[in-house]
Amino acid sequence: MIAPEWALAITTAIVALGVVCNRHVLGWLPDDPPRPGRKLHARPLPLAGVLLLPAFAPWLVATASWWQLGALGIAGVTGFLDDRGKEHGKDLGWRPKAVLLALAAAVAAQALVDARQEPTTWLAMFVFAFLLTNATNFLDNTDGVCAGLAAITLLTAGGPPWLIAAGYTALAFLPWNWPHPRLFLGDAGAYTLGIASALAVGPHLRIEYTALSLVAVQCVDFVQVIAARLWLGLPPWVGDRRHLTHIAQNLGLPRVLVAPVFAALALVAVLVLFH
Repeated sequence: MIAPEWALAITTAIVALGVVCNRHVLGWLPDDPPRPGRKLHARPLPLAGVLLLPAFAPWLVATASWWQLGALGIAGVTGFLDDRGKEHGKDLGWRPKAVLLALAAAVAAQALVDARQEPTTWLAMFVFAFLLTNATNFLDNTDGVCAGLAAITLLTAGGPPWLIAAGYTALAFLPWNWPHPRLFLGDAGAYTLGIASALAVGPHLRIEYTALSLVAVQCVDFVQVIAARLWLGLPPWVGDRRHLTHIAQNLGLPRVLVAPVFAALALVAVLVLFH
């Protein structure tokens, strides 16, 4: 099996090929059109996150990680269907997405622990995977933030070669998304990275709760934005500009610096709290 570092080159090649095919052969990638409010980009940009899983899937197949591949596949397909629907102004809706993401989280939990032998631990892993997948998607709102945070989580958590390859895949996507975005992750990419992060952190979390530092930024943003929406009487699943990334920009942090600053915070949290 080739070294996980090769995922950098493989991801770059797959994304480049996907973009060329989308532009010149068959426009199969959904576009994210600019809209007032949260969509501040000037022109439609392709949502290319569906290309991430194929980039590190060879390591999953080589290690016969079928539960993991199933969870990632369900999450990626769910996101792609939602991205495709949003392009035409009609997404999946929160109920079907919740059901499909719950299925992905259940499969991911089974990859971490056998539900028949440890049902309580399995339930905890299921809840963790479901929440972290959504928390990861929540931070796909500013160029480079979601991919950068996922790369740090996956590369610092360690684990089997496919997880390291997934980290390099997230890292390889960054130049397409930051500092001058040409592609977006979309739900397909964010859900894929969210499930991958849960699979990376889950084994550590069974041993020590300090493993939450591996996803500290994602967790803090998720908790505060859900709390704010509930306090204001808003549906928790409806997007807004109350995330930590938006707060940082409102306080004067240039948009181009948000991704590196949040990546630095995530890295500090890992170095200080994770043992």
